[in-house]
Amino acid sequence: MTINNPTEVNLTPFFQPIINVDSGVIAYNEVLARIKNQHGHYISAGSIFSSASLPTDKIISLDNQVRNKAFKKFKHYQGSAQLSINISPTWFTKHAPHLKLKAYEVPTLTMLNDCGIDPSNIIVELTEYEGDSDLIKHFVKAYREVGIKVAIDDFGTGFSQIERLLQIEPDILKLDMALFKRALVSHYAQDLIEVFSNFARKRGIKLIFEGIETAHQFDIAVSSGAEFIQGYLLSEAQPDFYDDNHFVHYINDLNYAKTAV
Repeated sequence: MTINNPTEVNLTPFFQPIINVDSGVIAYNEVLARIKNQHGHYISAGSIFSSASLPTDKIISLDNQVRNKAFKKFKHYQGSAQLSINISPTWFTKHAPHLKLKAYEVPTLTMLNDCGIDPSNIIVELTEYEGDSDLIKHFVKAYREVGIKVAIDDFGTGFSQIERLLQIEPDILKLDMALFKRALVSHYAQDLIEVFSNFARKRGIKLIFEGIETAHQFDIAVSSGAEFIQGYLLSEAQPDFYDDNHFVHYINDLNYAKTAV
């Protein structure tokens, strides 16, 4: 989608559930940006955030727009699932010209405070592997000091990600979708996922498998050590929150079918 005037773009937060594979209860809801196309249908706004033609400050402004709307909606959420938001580490440099920022000056924390949301109900997913190392550590420290959990998104490919893993010591790992799909046909990829799974279990890191689209993929994910799953098998992102127990019976059926084979 072509954006002629970023200041007039109206983005809407949608929410995709992340499910505990044992209980079937929704553990997290990930915020995903959506925009209406010319036919009035909501589509992913991902191309906007990856656009090379938009200045970084405009992209950050649009991201803040979505995040603020999501926080306002989450304020009235009646469930117990936490809210997961995506943040690019490369944007930290725009918010921090030096390393002397205090926690209350971190934009996300300011938004949470304005909305009256307990930060311990928030997950921050770091979505890229670029950015200033010291700034990343600074912001991660600021998040953790108020109870925010930190996740590494799309984990599983590239040595730089191993460096980021050691640098951040995340609370959550979201396994790279491409790596998981390779594991469906490659024993090498399966073994690599097993290494990540064992490491996560040993360090107390929660492991989320993204992009689960079929019952077979669900079985492989669970067998590979997934604690949580996310994907079209359960639901696309929706404009409203599901009840926390919405998928319990479905997950029970999937688990039963898995053990009955």
